[in-house]
Amino acid sequence: MPKVVIMPRLDIDMEKGAVVEWRKQKGDHVEAGDVLAIVMSEKVTYELESPASGTLAEVLVEPEVEVPIGVPIAIIAEEGDTPEVVEEAIRKAREELNRALRPAPAPTPMPAPSPRPAPPAPTAAVPADARRVKITPAARRLAREYGIDVSRIRGTGPGGRITKQDVLRAIEELRAKLVYREVRLTGIRRLTAEKMVAAWRAPHASLTLEVDMEVAEELRRQVEAEEGVRVPYDAIFVRAVALALREHPELNATFEEGAIRIHEAVNVCVAVDTPMGLVTPVVKDADKKSLAQVAREIRELAERARSGSLSMEDVKGGTFTITNLGVFGIDLFTPIVNHPQVAILAFGRVAERPVVENGRLAVRKTAWITLSFDHRAVDGGPAARFLRRVKELLMDPAAIRG
Repeated sequence: MPKVVIMPRLDIDMEKGAVVEWRKQKGDHVEAGDVLAIVMSEKVTYELESPASGTLAEVLVEPEVEVPIGVPIAIIAEEGDTPEVVEEAIRKAREELNRALRPAPAPTPMPAPSPRPAPPAPTAAVPADARRVKITPAARRLAREYGIDVSRIRGTGPGGRITKQDVLRAIEELRAKLVYREVRLTGIRRLTAEKMVAAWRAPHASLTLEVDMEVAEELRRQVEAEEGVRVPYDAIFVRAVALALREHPELNATFEEGAIRIHEAVNVCVAVDTPMGLVTPVVKDADKKSLAQVAREIRELAERARSGSLSMEDVKGGTFTITNLGVFGIDLFTPIVNHPQVAILAFGRVAERPVVENGRLAVRKTAWITLSFDHRAVDGGPAARFLRRVKELLMDPAAIRG
């Protein structure tokens, strides 16, 4: 019997995916385990292997076309399958795919009550010189609709009267002067955009603190010198957040289907800017790893993210996210929660700033940190206590180093 290849689920949040590239073409012989295609979810690309040996009888979806998980995307004809059986399998697969892609019917609208007569629309103001221009009524309405200055139009009608065609020509000339580049949202960018819209529907709240980073800066230098590993600020914050989450587990949670799920494992996502868009690989069990271990892992994950070689395991299971725009010179920003997680921590540029110490002005390295949280799952008090604990940990080198 022909084998149906379906769009796989690459992570728990995935609802749709797209084929980035078909590695095999229709008519090619394939062996079980051969890479048929590169498939992409919003977080990761994945090598889709053939479930059987035979001939790739049909490719059902083109690259970059997003389809729901579980729908057919290809048919493999095994040895002994007759042409009639293969054609029937292709027909059924196409029908299932088309049903999945067909938009849901719009609900039948309720009969509207008889409308009340609308008050007359106010007449838009027309420049005095425009009122003296010879112009047909239709042309005047069109010019007013598009904001065209009719005094600048040369009429071609009788006696120099401006006609509707004259106004249409002026509109086209205006459009021709508008220069822009259109970029379609596809792949990771489109899926991320859809997820951000869903996340933004949650009631967000944010809290901000300024943190003294002098101790963390000294710790970075010590670990780099002793362990021989570069320690980015991301590693410092992953450790502080992970330890704080262990003490405040209500923020180490996801909000799904009306239920808050508090997780045992502390898995911190690190937002990484890549040519394909924002991805969030995961540092698993960050509370149980040393600062040097976290630093090495973040560097490896970031390199794989930017090369597009993250695995499914690299992006699964995140329970909290940190994001850093300090590398771009941003001092303070408010992030959007990485749904279905309930909170995200943003930190900005670490820089020398004036502070007051014992009643005197001093200059110290500080950073602004902002916690955004889903107010359905977390109240302001627990969020504030968590953020304050992160600040305390950032000034506790023994705890952060691990």
